[in-house]
Amino acid sequence: MSTSTTVDQRSIGELLLDADYQARQLLLDVGGADAAALLRTWGEVVQAAGDLWSSLPSTPYVSPLDGATMQRLETMSQAQHRAQLARDWPGDGPPDERLLSIAENLQRAAELAAGPGRRVRPRSPAAYDDLDAARMRVMHTLYVGAHAVGVAVHQHVDDVRATVGRHASDRETRDVPRGQDAATRLAAFEQLAGGVVGNRFSHVMAGEHYTPPTGTGRLHQALVGWDIQAHRTLAVAPSAPNLHLAAGTQAMIATASTAILDAAATAGRVSVEDYQHRLAPALDANRQSWAKAANRWGTLSSRGERADPALVHAANEVRAAVHEIAFDRTRWATPDVMAGRIDLAEAAATVRQAMISAAELACVHRDVAEQEPDLIGSARTIAAWSREMGTDDEVPLISPADVYANRAVKLPDVIRQALVADAEQLIDVSEATLSVAGALADVSRRESAPAPGRPQCRSEERGPVRIPAPGRPPTASR
Repeated sequence: MSTSTTVDQRSIGELLLDADYQARQLLLDVGGADAAALLRTWGEVVQAAGDLWSSLPSTPYVSPLDGATMQRLETMSQAQHRAQLARDWPGDGPPDERLLSIAENLQRAAELAAGPGRRVRPRSPAAYDDLDAARMRVMHTLYVGAHAVGVAVHQHVDDVRATVGRHASDRETRDVPRGQDAATRLAAFEQLAGGVVGNRFSHVMAGEHYTPPTGTGRLHQALVGWDIQAHRTLAVAPSAPNLHLAAGTQAMIATASTAILDAAATAGRVSVEDYQHRLAPALDANRQSWAKAANRWGTLSSRGERADPALVHAANEVRAAVHEIAFDRTRWATPDVMAGRIDLAEAAATVRQAMISAAELACVHRDVAEQEPDLIGSARTIAAWSREMGTDDEVPLISPADVYANRAVKLPDVIRQALVADAEQLIDVSEATLSVAGALADVSRRESAPAPGRPQCRSEERGPVRIPAPGRPPTASR
């Protein structure tokens, strides 16, 4: 696996925005199977949030009650951790990578706030407002995160009740009272954090500092860096966690591309008809296909194995660059807001290049699923998929011992074939997206490459695909 010595260059504000964004995304994608890993990792999120909170200086506008609330939340989290140890549930096992990413963002922000010679010192009312917004962002992340973990725990309890019989033993049903206890603690945590957020969130966030981008240079470089790193990582370490991160990031890029092109169409920099009838439907299908691939590989990689740090860094920078242009505090920015930040024609050209590159990366996903001999996955996930596919129960694909311990096992051929079929569908959708990317050619000021055709995967006899080298936007220098 590649190693990365690149230092995270994101600001405190960007780190907090990303933590909040990831908490929101987590809430959209949790289930009962996630409960154990989420509970193991939740304490790290709260501890990192507490470290950051104490690293930020107080301001005249911060209520003493808010600081006391943060201390109470830390105490509640520590008490829940002790209870989990005493009850031996959820026990040892892999952490939740999504919560780990949130915790790492918060810890990095704490380091920036209190590092040697870098102590934050507010010197103006605007700085005080920004600090208040930072604290509100931290509290909102905890509020949404606690709700997400609570949803997973409740679902886990319901799943246990649905699978055990009426006369089940205490051992079979012991997760029910333990889950109920965890859910009660999380509900109290959520309500306490929610009391700080309350109706003040929008008002406080209005004071959040925002530095306008100097152009599309950062977005362009982030997307180029992502494309290069994704290819490097998947060539050296084609593992389920890396495939999961690659697919999830591509889904996010497709969502951001839709927002940017919508703004460009509204501003007249892209044909409205092309956008509405060709670009938007193609990108939505592309997003759904990448999200499906991310879900597949994410489920397979639920064993604690982590993604390549260099790939994580590249994905973080893509999100930061996208948020800088296309996000407005708590939601996607309106077309008018984006038009006031950047040249939307340049942004549309950058998005076009990303659409082209994504088509080839879909081929890489197919090649890995088809050709990588050492792919491994969660035994329980593979067993569940085999049942859904109706494979012969008399010849189980995975041994009961592997399923019980949820070991990482090699992918059986039938599972690999299903993943290859999914990847072929992803290529088909990417081919459709690639075909409409030519509609953006009229706004690309430095593009001279011919209109793209069908993505030629590296495993095909026609030879490797030739992706046009990204042209440098006129304002790429910063």
